[in-house]
Amino acid sequence: MESCDIIESVAATNPAGALSLYEKDAMMGADSKVDASQRMLNVDEPLQEGKKLQQYVSSLVVCLTAIQSGMTLGWSSPICPYLKSGQSFLPAITDEEESWISSLLAIGAIVGAVPFGKVADRIGRKKAVVIPALPYLVSWGLLIFTRNLMCIYLARFVAGIGTGAVFVLVPVYVGEIAETSIRGALGIFLPLFFSFGLVYAYTAGAYVNYISFNVTCALMLVPFLICVPFIPESPMWLVHKGRKLEASKVLEVLRGPDYDVKREISILQEEVSEQEKKKGGFRDIVKTKAGRKAMVTCLGIMWFQQASGVDAILFYTVLIFKDAGSTIDPNLATIVIGMIEVVMTVIVALVIDKYGRKPLLIVSGSAMALCLGVFGYYLKLKDDGTDVTSIGWLPFTCLSLFNVVFSVGFGAVPFTIISEIFPLETKGVATSICIVFSWALVFTVTKLFPLLDEKLGSAVTFWIFAGFCAMASLFTYFFVPETKGKSIQQIQKKLRRRKNQVKSSHAV
Repeated sequence: MESCDIIESVAATNPAGALSLYEKDAMMGADSKVDASQRMLNVDEPLQEGKKLQQYVSSLVVCLTAIQSGMTLGWSSPICPYLKSGQSFLPAITDEEESWISSLLAIGAIVGAVPFGKVADRIGRKKAVVIPALPYLVSWGLLIFTRNLMCIYLARFVAGIGTGAVFVLVPVYVGEIAETSIRGALGIFLPLFFSFGLVYAYTAGAYVNYISFNVTCALMLVPFLICVPFIPESPMWLVHKGRKLEASKVLEVLRGPDYDVKREISILQEEVSEQEKKKGGFRDIVKTKAGRKAMVTCLGIMWFQQASGVDAILFYTVLIFKDAGSTIDPNLATIVIGMIEVVMTVIVALVIDKYGRKPLLIVSGSAMALCLGVFGYYLKLKDDGTDVTSIGWLPFTCLSLFNVVFSVGFGAVPFTIISEIFPLETKGVATSICIVFSWALVFTVTKLFPLLDEKLGSAVTFWIFAGFCAMASLFTYFFVPETKGKSIQQIQKKLRRRKNQVKSSHAV
């Protein structure tokens, strides 16, 4: 299977999933490299450690595009209230128009996530990672130079194409240039820079004027465009194309002049050969019991990830705080929540392999249900006319804690499970299905949230989200297998077991 097809995208709903996927790929890659070296070179030692600086620099450069992804996702939170105020260049937008501004990004991301893996296989990883810059520039240009709602719609859709492409292309490049020992560390750049972009959008969007905000967002592409010509091509892609000499030179740049280049080239050749032999499609997934159960499991956790309402909260944070009557400034509260996202992006990498997948998901779902349930109760008190001034801090507390527990569990773990539960030959197709499904849910939730809020009331809407969070914990307990520390063979064996064989071991 082509490397680029192994991981089609990562949720924009929560970018830390990209890190989780590549941590598991790193482990798989390490095993295959050792096996290859033993067969081809008759050497038992692991690969020599090379120099790391160029790997860090190259990864940092390509991950600069994730700042754009974060800014586009966070854009609607400060800007939609401005467009609804009646003091912008447009007549005050309606709730329906606001929902389209937010949700069209997800439609664009679906379009962007589908084709760019194949594009990267054809033209190379280095050239492909430049592609998202074009839709981002078009999007910011539309927002800067036009003054009508349809152009805003178009800008959001085009920005979504760039975002979908970023979460396909960047993790592939980083995963293919990095040594196994630092692949996880390099993988954190993507979600980290995404979070930086989110915080910038929340901050600048709240305190600078509309044009200046969009101009500064566009200018943030300049460092990426200046630096990207100087990064090397992926050595794995070069080997796949039969360009061994170029791959050797690239490895010397990435690992240092004293590195054993020939040995890694031989291992890369073996990996490429194995991937070519193991190609599978959707039919290969559903024809086996293990494949069907794995797909149901992954689609289930992706469903509950979005049914938690996380993206509705992310897109409408400022409006939610304003409607809640929080005593904390809505813009400041939104910025702090964005900063929490930055911190939790780092923490999630430290806990996911320590505590296991199921415990994190169960605790995450239960805690999210509690946070949203309490927040819904606060909204009910406010709607009933109760004086909530003394507990005006509660909305900020509830949504901050929600963001924390989401990030630790349902933010990243679903992507980790996807990377572990499918065998290599079907992982690319399965991941593509799950990611497109996730983006479709992002669109649905962000589009329906204003309607639910209007028809049912804020309290009931958040109680619905809380109910899904509680159901997520139950689904995890009964249907999600623990994959921590298990080989793909062990996981597949577990999925093939009959129901009565696992009835007494739900937690396994």
